[in-house]
Amino acid sequence: MSERFFRIILGTTLILFLFNKWDNLVYIYIGILFFEGVTNWRIPRIISRLRYGADIPAHLASPCEAVRINFDAERALRLVVGLFLVVTFILFHEQIWLFPWFIAFMLLSAGITNICPMNMFLRWVGFK
Repeated sequence: MSERFFRIILGTTLILFLFNKWDNLVYIYIGILFFEGVTNWRIPRIISRLRYGADIPAHLASPCEAVRINFDAERALRLVVGLFLVVTFILFHEQIWLFPWFIAFMLLSAGITNICPMNMFLRWVGFK
């Protein structure tokens, strides 16, 4: 499973949870994002290792370039999305109700187009 396809799944499930007002599932969703960000046990990597074994194909492996911050941008993306959801969905749910929807549609569009502005910004800052 690629990160691109996983972003489609993340965006679609968040839209589904927000539309049906399944708040408990949104809390679990946030927990999964934080777990993946903190431990670096990302679901696409786990599925790829189960599927391909220890050798991950070159197109699924992240390229190692000269980086300033030795931290994966995908990992940081999950932490940032989780933090934004905590602030907007849990702390200021009534005031900023539109922002979780914006996050969901941006994740979905990032998965469809493979252009993620937050990931591009994190790589520009220096994440690998």
